[in-house]
Amino acid sequence: MPLASLAGLLAWIADQLRLLSPADYGFVLGAFLMIRLSSRLGMWAYALIALPGTLAHELAHYLTALLLLAKPSFPSLIPVRTAHGWRLGSVGFRAGWLRSVPIALAPLALLPLALLWAVAWMAPAAWPICGLHAWIVAALVSASLPSRADFRIAFPALFAFALIAAAAWYLLR
Repeated sequence: MPLASLAGLLAWIADQLRLLSPADYGFVLGAFLMIRLSSRLGMWAYALIALPGTLAHELAHYLTALLLLAKPSFPSLIPVRTAHGWRLGSVGFRAGWLRSVPIALAPLALLPLALLWAVAWMAPAAWPICGLHAWIVAALVSASLPSRADFRIAFPALFAFALIAAAAWYLLR
């Protein structure tokens, strides 16, 4: 990505963030903390409170895998106990390591969606509808974070890409 377009993107993000009031940020932070702390209420309470984010996270994987012809399975949203805790959702797919990276990192695309939702729907809304939109924005932000499984899939390829980029920079400078 050229430096000028990166600067333009960052300027656009800064402009969007300025459209939100301190109260809007407070609502989103409160909703984010509510989602994170709800895990102390039990797995099923947490699963219900985090459901919009889980749905968005798994749909991001599913749609990206579908777009990349990776034969995805339909998203599962039923929590399952694993050896390392609970898995709130999953999407299976068949792809090589090159196509697996964008599929594993697809939930990162939820961050701009959260920003757009906050500006378009949350900021102009009055209480209590603003609280509902803040919960959706916080769920999208929370769901944008790659899971352990996502990192396990993407890390080897990202590490290889970083080595290739470093070698190319060293050789071409």
